[in-house]
Amino acid sequence: MKEITARLWDNPKFGTTYGKGQYRRAIYNGTLEVSQPRSKYLVDFEEIEAWFHTAKAPVHVSMTQRLDELPVNESGVLMSWIYRYELSNKIPVRGYAALDLNHHRLIIEIEDVETKIHESWNLAVRSCIARTPGKPTPTLIATNATLLDSPQNPSTNGAFGEANARALEDLTRRAQG
Repeated sequence: MKEITARLWDNPKFGTTYGKGQYRRAIYNGTLEVSQPRSKYLVDFEEIEAWFHTAKAPVHVSMTQRLDELPVNESGVLMSWIYRYELSNKIPVRGYAALDLNHHRLIIEIEDVETKIHESWNLAVRSCIARTPGKPTPTLIATNATLLDSPQNPSTNGAFGEANARALEDLTRRAQG
């Protein structure tokens, strides 16, 4: 299995408008970084129904057409389409990511023909603690890598310990609307 690291940030623009009747619905923005071959992907986690209806790229639309039923929102579960980030371009790839805040899991499936990445991951999600004030630190992190690349090596202080329970409850409430 290829090593992958997912870093998710709270979306500060969540709920704001970008046009008449158009709202930013992504609760988390993030990156997925695969070590070999070195590839970076972008994700925007939204409620399931909003995610389903934001499929614009032909590869994503074809994935939605294979579903027998329209998906419905599920409390604490967010979904994202996956885009490869290459030379400042977002290239849609076959795949999705599902963030389950109830069970602290991130499920990722990527089928990227160009990079020859055809993998699925089921990772534990942990909250991050900012070590350096003023330095961007993800809200959540999930990885199967043994060592994260510096300088972004945030502390998780024993995933989901007592100290983080309140923060995780707040995140779950926020995701539920």
